[in-house]
Amino acid sequence: MKMTTPKLLFVSILGFLLMAPLHAQNATQSSGMEAKGMNSQMEQMRAQREQMRAQMEQMRTQMEQIQTQMKDTMATMATADAAMKNHMETAKASMKSQMELQQSIISLLQSMTDHMQAMAGHMAMMPNAMNMRKKSGAMMQKNNGMPDDQKK
Repeated sequence: MKMTTPKLLFVSILGFLLMAPLHAQNATQSSGMEAKGMNSQMEQMRAQREQMRAQMEQMRTQMEQIQTQMKDTMATMATADAAMKNHMETAKASMKSQMELQQSIISLLQSMTDHMQAMAGHMAMMPNAMNMRKKSGAMMQKNNGMPDDQKK
């Protein structure tokens, strides 16, 4: 059996045609497997993306809560600062008033001391006045507590 070129060509084409569907089927199966794998990867990626979105939303919510807490804290601190300033001003005014009162008391005591010293000086200059007072006190006791003028 001698094959001629046209027959050989015919057999080659026939063999190729018979093998082509097998290659196509293998390619289809292969691409089907790859498509399933890709679909699975796509689903995983979608799930990860959704997870990331949920985490981002949660982080955004937490940030808003932190900002709200910070604003509240700042407002509280401002109120506390104002109250402290008011308290300090009141304490300062109280201390000033107390110092003025103490200064007035010291001045009054000094004035009284000066007056008492002046009186002691005047009394020292009048030795007879002290003796007269002693005498009139003794006479009142003799006359049952009445001075001489009332006795008559």
